[in-house]
Amino acid sequence: MPVERVGGDAERAIASVLRQEAPFPFELIVVSGVALKMPAEARVRNVVVPNRNPATRRNRGVSAATGSILGFIDDDAFAAPGWLAAAVQYLDEHPDVLALGGPDPAPDDSTISELISDTLLATPYIGSGIAAHENRRGTFAITQPADVALVNLFVRRSAFTEFDESIGYIGEDTALLDQLLARGTVVYHDAVRVFHRRRAFPGPYLRQRWRYRVKTGEMLRGGAKAYRRNAKIQAFLIAAVVGLVTFPVSFPLYLIATFILGARATRLPIAIWPLIPFAFALHHATYFAGIVWGTVRGSLRAAKV
Repeated sequence: MPVERVGGDAERAIASVLRQEAPFPFELIVVSGVALKMPAEARVRNVVVPNRNPATRRNRGVSAATGSILGFIDDDAFAAPGWLAAAVQYLDEHPDVLALGGPDPAPDDSTISELISDTLLATPYIGSGIAAHENRRGTFAITQPADVALVNLFVRRSAFTEFDESIGYIGEDTALLDQLLARGTVVYHDAVRVFHRRRAFPGPYLRQRWRYRVKTGEMLRGGAKAYRRNAKIQAFLIAAVVGLVTFPVSFPLYLIATFILGARATRLPIAIWPLIPFAFALHHATYFAGIVWGTVRGSLRAAKV
C-alpha cells in the first residue's frame, strides 16, 4: 500500500487490511516517502522510498514482501472484511490463474460530488468501460488489462515481473496486466471487493481523468499493445467524431441516452439525476480532448528524438 501520510482515508485503509477475516498469516507493507508512525503490530512494516514514482515504490514493496501472493490496495480505498480470504481461496483453488482483481465501488459515505464521479465511471456502455469500476457481478476471465486495477489486485509472486518504472504515474498496472494476460489467465471476482474514494466532480475528477486520458494518448502514439488493441478506445474515438459531425441531431439523443443509462446505474438522490447528462458531456469531452492531446504530445516527443 503506497501511503503519503497517515490519517483520514489512509488510516481507514490500513485498519481495513488489519481487520481482515483471514484464516492464515499475512503482512501489510506500507510504502512511503518518509518514515511513518505505524500501528504497533509485527505484521505491519513501513518501507521508505523517497522516489515518488508509484511503480518504483510498489516494486520496492514487493521486494520486501515474503508471501507467495502479492496483494495491492491504495491508501484512499478500504477492503471489505472478506477481501483477503476470498482472493487467496480462489487462487488456491485455481492454480492456473496468475492474477485476480475485483470491484472498487465508491463507499457509502461518499459525498454527492463523489457519487456523480462514481456514476460516470460505473454506467455501462458510456462510462469507464472497466469491469472493476462498473461493479460487475460474477467471476470471469478478463480480456482487457484495464478491467482490474492496482487499487484491488492480487498477483502470484511466481508470476510477478515488476512494474515498468519508465511508464511513471498512470498505466503501470495496465502494462503489468497485459504481460500477465499474454502468459496466462487473469480473473475478475466480485467477492474480492474494496471501496474506493472517488475524486469530487467536477474539478478534481476532471483533472484526474484528463491526466489519465493524456497518458492513454501517449501510450497509443507509442504503440503500446494494451492500448492499440483496446476496442473500447477505438469505438469511443469513432463515436466522438461522429457525434461532433452530426452535433445538432446527435446531442439531444446523447442527453436522453446518458440520462437513461446513468439513472439506471447511479446511487445519487433522484433530485440530482437531471445533472447526469451534463456531467457525462464534460466527462466525455475531457476524455476525447485528453486522448487527442496525449497523441499530439507523444508525436512531438517522438519528433524531438
